[in-house]
Amino acid sequence: MSSLRKARDSGKLEGFIAEHEDDPEGDLDKLDAALKCPVQESGSTVPSSSSQGASDD
Repeated sequence: MSSLRKARDSGKLEGFIAEHEDDPEGDLDKLDAALKCPVQESGSTVPSSSSQGASDD
């Protein structure tokens, strides 16, 4: 099993976990920095929302 995606799709998560039990632990500082990093926006712009019309209240 080479990837988590393949293991998940084939229903063999236990085998994937067993194969990776001895993997070194990740760097939590790098993970935190990546999670807190703002998402880069693509070159496309987000369309503006439509304006609200007059209320009939």
